Amino acid sequence: MSATGLSPAGEADSLYGAPVIGADETVASIGAALAGVVLTPARREWRLAAAGALALAATCAALRFVLPVPALGAGGAGWWIGLASGCLMICGLLLLAGVEWRCGIGRLAQTAALFGASLATLFPASVHPMSLAALLAASAGLWGAALLPDLALLCDRLAEGGPAGASSRRGRFYRLAACGFRGSAGQWRVWDGACRGLALLGILAAVAVLTDLAVATALRSDRHDTLLPVALLVEAVLSGAGLTAALAVALRRVQGLDGLVTGRHLDILGRLILALGLAALYCHVTECVAAFLYGGAAERTHLARRVLGDGAPAFWMLMLVGLLPSQLFWIGTVRRKATALGLIGALVAIGLGADHGLIARSAVAPADAAFSQALLAAFGPAAAALCAIGVFALGLFLVFRLVPPVSIVETRQLALARNSGAASDAAGSEPKPQGGRLAATFRSEAGLSEAVRSLTVLDRPPRLDAFGPVPMPEAAEALHRVGWRLRWAALGGAGLGAAAYLAVRAAEGVRAFDGAGAAVLSWAVLAVPVLSAATAGGTLGLVVALCYALRREAGAAPSSALAGRFVLTVVPSADGFNPAALLRRLNGLPEGAGRPLAVDGIAAAGPRR
Repeated sequence: MSATGLSPAGEADSLYGAPVIGADETVASIGAALAGVVLTPARREWRLAAAGALALAATCAALRFVLPVPALGAGGAGWWIGLASGCLMICGLLLLAGVEWRCGIGRLAQTAALFGASLATLFPASVHPMSLAALLAASAGLWGAALLPDLALLCDRLAEGGPAGASSRRGRFYRLAACGFRGSAGQWRVWDGACRGLALLGILAAVAVLTDLAVATALRSDRHDTLLPVALLVEAVLSGAGLTAALAVALRRVQGLDGLVTGRHLDILGRLILALGLAALYCHVTECVAAFLYGGAAERTHLARRVLGDGAPAFWMLMLVGLLPSQLFWIGTVRRKATALGLIGALVAIGLGADHGLIARSAVAPADAAFSQALLAAFGPAAAALCAIGVFALGLFLVFRLVPPVSIVETRQLALARNSGAASDAAGSEPKPQGGRLAATFRSEAGLSEAVRSLTVLDRPPRLDAFGPVPMPEAAEALHRVGWRLRWAALGGAGLGAAAYLAVRAAEGVRAFDGAGAAVLSWAVLAVPVLSAATAGGTLGLVVALCYALRREAGAAPSSALAGRFVLTVVPSADGFNPAALLRRLNGLPEGAGRPLAVDGIAAAGPRR
């Protein structure tokens, strides 16, 4: 394992036969491509698509007031909760595991999780409001924290265009949203720790809301099999993988980012959908076989209704659209074909919503209802779902006009680990001295770290700081940047959130202290909401601590750091500082092991590669 947390090149490349990033991708090309996606003027087709999605969003808002509540909630909330939870679990697990290819799909999954959780609030949900609020908070926290370095880079790109770009509304928005991020070694360490903590909290929030959904499903339907929670969890991750695959294929086709979202990503997503599809099929087939062979008369009756009765359309849609198409990925050529992956991924994400329709048969209008009311209740849920998909598309169009659809930082980190010349054309002007500081530019983090070690052994070492375009764990260790204790902020916020929720429920139980009041305070009722409240509190505490820590670790950053340069700044001590001696010491280091490319814009002595 390398210092960047990525496996050595060649180990993983031989597994699937395709590179995880284009061979020509560099730090500069990645920044130019992804920043260009955001900063270039919108094309005509983007405006037309956004207008169409806006019309669907208006229709969805109108249906919210026209449709009866049971009809509108026929599986809609459960479907969006499953999509959001699955996407959040995928990006959280990939981040915690340090999977290198996550950079191509991580931002897509995070954005889908955020909008899925937001759309779930538009439908009458059967889950506890605290569970849904925790899912929304965790999704927003991880999405926003992961964006900070990219927002800082976009702010710098606008500033390069002159004062007009920096003072524009978009420039001011990026500067405010970046929370003072400037790419220092201390900020990178804080940011990395916060993203990992938010990923863990997101997984906990997703598990909590899916558990709550499974309990509500068992109470509202005839499905009480012990495999139900497992089936909902597997279906959630499967639907998230299908949606992410469809978005990745669309992104490659529309934006031409084949070098960043490669065929390797498509192949891995296809394998993931195949494995999860098998697991979901096992759960449903086992449930049906167990009910048929070992169930009582009531269970067999319920099974017949689900397979042949009024639940048959939703059941067979689940099987034929949501689960069986995933088995086509046993064929390698189908799995690696972008069009097939996008189509099957979309079918899987849509078809799995039918399982929630099985649960919500109460949405069907009674037989004696008026014709118009019965027609509205029958076709209204489909119209509401279609309009909600329009709202989802509108959100994606708007967001990806403001932020890059692929993480610039993580993709750059992967390029530096995989492509030998990724840093050779790093953009940006040479750093200039500010306030008596000296600035030395290096080709890589390893060279900067060696220079730091050579300067820290001096009798009176100057004050040093390091800046770069990607996380720098080796430089942070050389500078003794231990980082902030963010875990205590997360634990403190989680404890306060759980305590606040318990206090509110205790007050409700005291006001109605009878049989119902005792049920309100039982552990079975409180367990999942308390976990959700703790997750929401931990997310809030971690976000506040991250913003505070970034301000404290900002330092005086050179303008070229986020653009692609590794820069070491030297602040002279009160006495005994000799710039000439410092320059001689740096130039005396071996090439590639501490010798800078330039110091304050003056090329360092000795040959360069």
